[in-house]
Amino acid sequence: MTKKKQVQAKTNSGAVAIMSQFEGADTGFEEMGADDLQLPRLKLLQAMSPEIENDESLRAGHILNSVTGDKWSSDEGVKVIPCVYHKTYVEWAPVGSGAKGPVAVHQSKEVMNDTIRGDDNKFYKNDNSGNYIEETANYFVLIVGGKGETSQAVISMKSSQLTPSRNWNSKMKNLKIENSKGKYFTPPMWSHSYFLKSEKAKNGDKTWFKWKIELDSMLKNEAHVQEASSFSKDMSAAKDKLQPEMEDDKSQNDNPPF
Repeated sequence: MTKKKQVQAKTNSGAVAIMSQFEGADTGFEEMGADDLQLPRLKLLQAMSPEIENDESLRAGHILNSVTGDKWSSDEGVKVIPCVYHKTYVEWAPVGSGAKGPVAVHQSKEVMNDTIRGDDNKFYKNDNSGNYIEETANYFVLIVGGKGETSQAVISMKSSQLTPSRNWNSKMKNLKIENSKGKYFTPPMWSHSYFLKSEKAKNGDKTWFKWKIELDSMLKNEAHVQEASSFSKDMSAAKDKLQPEMEDDKSQNDNPPF
């Protein structure tokens, strides 16, 4: 063995020895809960999305991780494991008010009983405030990378994206697995992975991109099963604390039509 190869072998064995010390050790994250983290968002970009103005490599129809900057094309898609579903009703101030954060995040559909649907298809509160309510479907997911690595994220679907959301929900609820006794049962939503892609939609002279969800397969990696189960429990307890992404007036106008 040449001297160069000997040095390389020693370096590799040293790295393996160091990495072995990472496994099973206290991580330092033991007291870090859901309240201490900012979950990345998977965003489906539209033609007027502000991110496109700031990055020439981004296009409408791309899926973007808001924290890492990772992106996926409409055809490529991103592989995810859905772990928790949570519906919210977000109250926003009128467009042009300058407000970025939500006025309130309602957890019950009852808030929609006192709204009026405007010509722009928004549901306005019947109190002359000008505030409007957006029904929002939220999914807490694990992103699965090409080598099987995972990361956490949240996806929020509203407006015209509620139709793909309902389609995804139906796909998940209609899945059945046969147990050892030959009986079929509905598994948890995190039992399967899905590919999230996008496709162009059109209504009159307006076009936009909507989510396209394809079933991938049942989980076979035990590490994925354990992580998905754990993430599901964590987010089930913390889901009510999810805050909508802050919006500016331009992004508020970027909602596709129904």
